[in-house]
Amino acid sequence: MGMINDFIENAKVVVQKFGEKANDTYDIAKLKSVKCRINNDIEKKYKALGNKYYILSKENKLEDADFKAEITALDELYAQYDSIVKQIDNVKNMKRCPVCSKLQSGDKPFCAYCGSKL
Repeated sequence: MGMINDFIENAKVVVQKFGEKANDTYDIAKLKSVKCRINNDIEKKYKALGNKYYILSKENKLEDADFKAEITALDELYAQYDSIVKQIDNVKNMKRCPVCSKLQSGDKPFCAYCGSKL
């Protein structure tokens, strides 16, 4: 009976690990979808900014132009994008080096590329 109980316990552990991995995969897929949407929004904002610049340039009104709202909107989208990237890295248990920005396993105390402390 001891072997059967050990087998059952090991099977439970395997199923639990599989479930955790499935959840992580699902979370990463959701985050990547959000990341893609934000990237599309960034591209739309750049296009709108370029169109505005072009029109104002053609009308010789660039001196009076105010691009602050568009730039603020882009900055906010980039902040959201960076937040999503960090969340994906956390789910994957990965860290980015603060010096060289290389991605690596989260359990390492130093960067494998430049040697900086993580």
